[in-house]
Amino acid sequence: MDDPTLQNHYTAPAALPATACVLSGGKSSRMGADKALLPYQGQALINYALSQLSGFDEVFISAANTDIYAFTGVPVVSDRTPNRGPIEGIAAALTAARHDHVCFRPVDTPLVPSELHELIFRAIGDFDACVPTYGGRAEPLLGCYSKSMIAICDELANSGIRKVSAALAHARTLEIPLDDLTSRLGDPGAYLVNANDPETFSRITAISASPLDPKI
Repeated sequence: MDDPTLQNHYTAPAALPATACVLSGGKSSRMGADKALLPYQGQALINYALSQLSGFDEVFISAANTDIYAFTGVPVVSDRTPNRGPIEGIAAALTAARHDHVCFRPVDTPLVPSELHELIFRAIGDFDACVPTYGGRAEPLLGCYSKSMIAICDELANSGIRKVSAALAHARTLEIPLDDLTSRLGDPGAYLVNANDPETFSRITAISASPLDPKI
């Protein structure tokens, strides 16, 4: 019989009890190609974004096209009502989520530290929304939201409002100033940059290859 004292009793860290979602519903018009499929660190950008959310219990993609991301092996949630913009993507993800909270990450922000998502989730508590801010400006697509936001988003979307930031004014929102977390997460001015066009994406790719020079 094996000596029980020699057995490996390692237990993997428990997944965060929340849902995480990669937002990939944009048209990539300035990029000229689907940005989610661009190569980044040896994989598609969508796969890299998913890897940054691997600590969550449930992870999926929010996108209009459910077939194009089949190669990821991750479920894709599409908008319930088309052409209602980002606010619909948030509400659709919250509706589909198994958990009460969903943390979001845009596919085109690969420099955002993965630690930010856990920090925001752990801070939300009983608030409807928890969003990072930088320079006094909210970053709603990097926020964590409760299912209580579904009704708020739907009401605004039905009245023609498409921006997620508009929903924050109608919700109990906790703001997390990234300016105060520079020593922990780095310079927000560098990692919040969106890869909206080929030139910016090339600079982001160069930064990821040279992490000691985080300047765009």
